[in-house]
Amino acid sequence: MRRLALLAACAAATLAACSDPATPDRECQNCYYSFADTAPPDTFIFHWPANRLPVRFWADTRGPMRGLVSYAVAAWESQFLYGEFRGVLVSDSSHADVIVTWQGTVPSDTAQPDTSTSPACSGVTTNPELFSDSSVVALQVSIDVKAAYSDAAIAACVRRVTMHELGHALGLVRHSPYTLDLMNAVPVVSWPSGEDRRTVEVLYHTPATIVPPPRP
Repeated sequence: MRRLALLAACAAATLAACSDPATPDRECQNCYYSFADTAPPDTFIFHWPANRLPVRFWADTRGPMRGLVSYAVAAWESQFLYGEFRGVLVSDSSHADVIVTWQGTVPSDTAQPDTSTSPACSGVTTNPELFSDSSVVALQVSIDVKAAYSDAAIAACVRRVTMHELGHALGLVRHSPYTLDLMNAVPVVSWPSGEDRRTVEVLYHTPATIVPPPRP
């Protein structure tokens, strides 16, 4: 009975470790999703190295983009326990590591987001694998606003999609298979989930196979 009680306590402790938001669950194989882009032996893994921190973000000066990027950077920074990622907004796009722009329509910068999960926008981020081309010096992120949605629905969409796309720019190049993760292919949440957090923690403690070009 004593042995059974001890095993039960250990199992409970393990379960708690996988759900405790203050614990880096790097050994929990079922608590994070894949972040490698392809299957071995051609797998590539990307994350920003310590000598490139803070990562420099340039945000489109039109509409609410600078506020959205600032919010998203802070959200991702908060997922790390040891400062493995830090970002900063810069005013000169020629000195940026990540450039975030609007594609097409620029939304209102005064609309307040509602609670809808309408597909009122979409986003795309260039694959970090392009850093293997010496001509690529910055990742490009674009957010495309769709017509026929309310300003409030668009505001909600661009907030979560901007944060989702910055997750790709951090190195989470694969989509999560879980619906309630921010990095799902069709995000319906506006903040990184526990699985998102654990995945990016594991990523930033996994040796990268591709690195960004040196800064000039």
